[in-house]
Amino acid sequence: MKNKKLKVNPIISAIFLTFLFYACGSRPSYVLSESKMEKVLYDLYIAEAEINANYSTFSSDSARKQELLNSVLKKHKITEAALDTSLAWYSGHLEQYLDINTNVSKRYAESLDKLKSQDGAATKTKGDKLVLPVKKERFLLKLYDLSDSRYTFKADTILNRYGGVYELQFNILGIVPPNPVVKLCVRCVDTTFVKLDTIRGNGLCTASINVLQGKQAKSFYGSIYFPATGSGTTIFIHNFSLSHSSSPLSVAQPTK
Repeated sequence: MKNKKLKVNPIISAIFLTFLFYACGSRPSYVLSESKMEKVLYDLYIAEAEINANYSTFSSDSARKQELLNSVLKKHKITEAALDTSLAWYSGHLEQYLDINTNVSKRYAESLDKLKSQDGAATKTKGDKLVLPVKKERFLLKLYDLSDSRYTFKADTILNRYGGVYELQFNILGIVPPNPVVKLCVRCVDTTFVKLDTIRGNGLCTASINVLQGKQAKSFYGSIYFPATGSGTTIFIHNFSLSHSSSPLSVAQPTK
């Protein structure tokens, strides 16, 4: 009995070889790197959590949802097409994609644990740093809804602490020029210390103000001024925190 040779369709063979080369080949230059992809997906996780937490608002305002998602793309300076292309490529490279997703999930879980630990009364952190309670750690701002183009904040506790550094820290998405300005104020018994800082771009923002060691602070508060109120931009802020450390910095300027 003669062995019959299996005939292979040349077109199918070519497609198979192309797919095999694509799947086994190195990452193309137009695909986001693993580290970049991890950062983008993490911010998308945060945005998705905000959408789920405010489902009634976002379900009736698709434009607002799109603005929030677009703010992630703007932060990382990528297009939606570039993200989609990268997702498609990584879906064919599951080992790399699973590594990225594991890192993102771990980082997201750690962020949630950190927020929960900061909820309520002030708690000790590393060294002599004290986290001060605030009402909201995550929130959306519709710029044209702000009174006087400002978002105000304050530590929800009476301080009664002498000197040291007072710090504001948060992550911000969606800002557009002209850049917002942060104003920090620490009211002491006989004077108030004031500091102004410009937010340079999307991402992590940190601003601090130093109070002289002999001054007793009573309250810590401030505002974020957004000049671009006519744009209808939505700003997303998360991991918002206020803290105090006894370690001094350079001298701040008090106002009477």
